[in-house]
Amino acid sequence: MASELHETIFTAKQERHKNLFLNYRNLNIFPGELLKDEGLQFLERLYMKRNSLTILPDNLAQKLPNLIELTTVSFVAYCCSSQCLQMFDLQS
Repeated sequence: MASELHETIFTAKQERHKNLFLNYRNLNIFPGELLKDEGLQFLERLYMKRNSLTILPDNLAQKLPNLIELTTVSFVAYCCSSQCLQMFDLQS
């Protein structure tokens, strides 16, 4: 599963995807690979439904400046320090 996740993120960086689907991956920590280098600065939507995340990185808004939608059901609330995040979906 880890190599599949790595390949998905690598492809998204190389092809400059605006949407990234990481739903149903059994993630219990936010993939640090998403925040490495400048490869995903163009990402607008990150879908992470049905994972077991309990915390988001403090630098999420800084590293993903174009992110306007983050979809997950793992959190009760999340405050983005940047105005970039327009929608945070807590629905399943």
